[in-house]
Amino acid sequence: MATTNVKVNLSGLARKLIRDGLLTEENAAKATVGALKDKRPFVSYVVEKQMIAPLALAMAASQEFGVPVFDLNALDLDDSVTKLVEEKLVRAHHALPLFKRGNRLFVAVSDPTNLVALDEIRFHVSAHTEAVLVEEDKLTRLIEKAMDAHDTSMSDLGDSSLDDLD
Repeated sequence: MATTNVKVNLSGLARKLIRDGLLTEENAAKATVGALKDKRPFVSYVVEKQMIAPLALAMAASQEFGVPVFDLNALDLDDSVTKLVEEKLVRAHHALPLFKRGNRLFVAVSDPTNLVALDEIRFHVSAHTEAVLVEEDKLTRLIEKAMDAHDTSMSDLGDSSLDDLD
């Protein structure tokens, strides 16, 4: 039985991970193909499949793209900022607004090349967006926490509060 080798175009981050010895070329190609097949970001796929530790991946991305890694544990999340972007958009792009200074919105992403997310968020909030590189697993947990807080705040109104509006 003959096997066919398909050449996969690896992203800059995937090549960096291979150079640093964090991924083999074969695993990087599998991750790239798997992420495309699942229609997920490469970073999310690699972390979910436990191919690389989230911090090691974030540090490699930081070195590759010249963006510092931000520790989400050092931040008290402001619900008013996270509510600037619809949940659908946050989940679709795996990007969460962290804080706002003037007309600049700082958005947590685990993949600094996710320019589509930053552009779409910029369009929806009419503010300049700036990527803040964070660890994938921490970002996932923070998104869930923020979205749960949105759901809770809406359910806190309850039907009885609406009855009192008469």
